[in-house]
Amino acid sequence: MYRHTPGTGVDTGESTDADQAGTTASERSAAGSVVASTFEELAPALPNEMAGLRRKLIQWLSGFPLDADSKHDITLATYEALANVAAHAYPDGHGWARLQAHREGDAITVTVTDTGCGISATRPRTAGLRTSGGRGLVLIDQVTDQSEIETGAAGTTIHMTWRPAVLRDAA
Repeated sequence: MYRHTPGTGVDTGESTDADQAGTTASERSAAGSVVASTFEELAPALPNEMAGLRRKLIQWLSGFPLDADSKHDITLATYEALANVAAHAYPDGHGWARLQAHREGDAITVTVTDTGCGISATRPRTAGLRTSGGRGLVLIDQVTDQSEIETGAAGTTIHMTWRPAVLRDAA
């Protein structure tokens, strides 16, 4: 599913395949219309699919007057969250990752959601030299203006928000 929806009322993915048609940034620009303020995509939680979601997010972001550093931070943090879904959320099988993003005023918020096993309450919040991982959530904290993690037996949701100066200036 590749979904761009103007304003509020984002589809949750329960619609039929016929309803899944979206428009790309280049199609919206060619038509002279405004870039959609909301982006949503649902994909299998597999590494190659997460890379595909990252590319689609980059395409959506290209419709906004963002500086290169802001685009990099948004893309990097989002990919870390998606990579965590692929690597950790479904240890006994395959699942899904949902990527949602929206712009409201001078803020861009990205949300990554899974219905996997959740994050252990004993996870370290700082990366150690002897760990094979543990750096993704720390990195997300460092490159976002605000991040929030909701986790439990029903899955994990990571909300990440940025307020790039260029969007304040454009408003």
